[in-house]
Amino acid sequence: MAILTPVTLWQDFDDSLPPNEELLGERREDGIVWRDLYFYGRNVGSGAGRVKIYARYCFPEEKKSFPTVMILFEAGLPFDERLVRRFAANGYGVLCVDYSGERAQGYYTVYPKIVDYANLARAGRHIDHCDQSAKETSWYEWAAVARYAVNFLRRRSEVSAVGAIGLRTGGEILFKLAPYVPLACMISVCAAGWLAYRGIGKFTGDEKHILDEERHRFIAGIDSQSYAPLVKCPVLLVSAINDRKYNFDRVFDTFRQINPEAEKALLFSAHGSGLVGEHSLRDIDLFLDKYLRGRTVFLSRPITISVGEDAEGNLIITDTYDPEGEIKEFGVFYTENVEAYTTRDWTRVMGRPEDLEGNVAKIPLSLYSGTRKALVYAFVCYSNGFSVTSKILEIAVDKKYNNTCPRSRVIYSEQDAYNGFSVFRHRASIADCFSEGERSSLRRLPGFGGIKGLAASPGLISYRVGDQRFRAPEGASFRLDAYSPVPARLRITFYCDEEEKVGYSVTVTVPEKGRWNGFLFDADDFKTETGAVLGDFSGVVSVAFTGEEDVLINNVLWI
Repeated sequence: MAILTPVTLWQDFDDSLPPNEELLGERREDGIVWRDLYFYGRNVGSGAGRVKIYARYCFPEEKKSFPTVMILFEAGLPFDERLVRRFAANGYGVLCVDYSGERAQGYYTVYPKIVDYANLARAGRHIDHCDQSAKETSWYEWAAVARYAVNFLRRRSEVSAVGAIGLRTGGEILFKLAPYVPLACMISVCAAGWLAYRGIGKFTGDEKHILDEERHRFIAGIDSQSYAPLVKCPVLLVSAINDRKYNFDRVFDTFRQINPEAEKALLFSAHGSGLVGEHSLRDIDLFLDKYLRGRTVFLSRPITISVGEDAEGNLIITDTYDPEGEIKEFGVFYTENVEAYTTRDWTRVMGRPEDLEGNVAKIPLSLYSGTRKALVYAFVCYSNGFSVTSKILEIAVDKKYNNTCPRSRVIYSEQDAYNGFSVFRHRASIADCFSEGERSSLRRLPGFGGIKGLAASPGLISYRVGDQRFRAPEGASFRLDAYSPVPARLRITFYCDEEEKVGYSVTVTVPEKGRWNGFLFDADDFKTETGAVLGDFSGVVSVAFTGEEDVLINNVLWI
């Protein structure tokens, strides 16, 4: 069976048919026009007719001309109006396009019966496999929908430029779109390609896994990394660390394969547990400003990163930044958990002025003395707010460095600032990708005596308890300090599985005593909902804190 490539798969595709727009409804709110509409996509052949595409078109009411962003949301999710309003309020038109097809209620894209597998609800193996050819997959139909959606916008006189944002599945679709339509830019959020490599770790020695012919058909015709060399428009890749829905370890592998003539930037978001935060939205805003509005905006070149040793025998990470940029903050994130990519503790090491000379930083990295492998990536934020990160670099520790450190019983203290914790992933988000405002981010607030702690609301999780450096000693008890200005409940939950399906919990009341309150627990204090006892802390992967009001936690340790 023929293996189709991005060139041979799309060489005969006809995207010239007229859209034949049909208005379904319109409303006007806060200066924004919202239109629900149908327009037509490709002719699927065999007399079955054309795909009928559902979209929501939003634009500023008073503007006669504006740049427009096409948004492809995660497959199966509704259009999130909070995200749409954000761009429309900034003067952009927004076209939200449904590619998931049939659902129980509301408007949706209608696929002819011959390509029924384009409906997400009945896609089956047509998403994850290429049993016949790449043309008989859900991805082919979804990319075809996106292609006709861009053409719909390009026909409109009020649209001055077209860019595209893809979230998760939508981001994968953009790679199949960008080589064939004139986009001003594309932004892919939480999408990495390498879908055929699911379950095959990048840093775990599984790279020699043998792929059969079906996998090769899928890689050649569907996977995003195969399309990356053909992408010529500017590209921003934004990725959440510890995301369960894709393997962020491979994002850079796709990034580096993007056509070298294309301007591109990469940003990892470390402490959102699968979501990206405000700094990512700031990057997106600046990227659109430059490439859709044509404004003069500094967007840096990628960071290069390497590992070495200084004259004193210390482990040093060397980062090279864009010499044209005015640096505001810089540093590295590292983890000593190589294998379990969804439950890594990423510690931030801020660069100091003395670490920087010109556009090159040399940052000491203190790893645990028992570490044999670690992962590290560099970050920099420039004075205009644009941030970029480097690739994730694997470090093989084959000698003893002078700046190694011993095992620690202290999981978190005030000196850690934001290190040691992430926001608990079991919470609301915007479009399943973005943190929902300030209260859904890590917050460090002053408690009694001005001592700062991390706010337990809307939820915190630490993966340090599963790391070799911070693992519980045999027979240890678990201790923490908590503070609340009013009496409030705090729930503490240990998980022994990466999926956080079974939790061992204890709930306490933090009294209003005008001071920090100490709590001490043994493993037997933590139980499941059915009464099963944790027993000991030796197999725990993570510990989560959820609290009422503004409960603060501090001084988390084993004793």
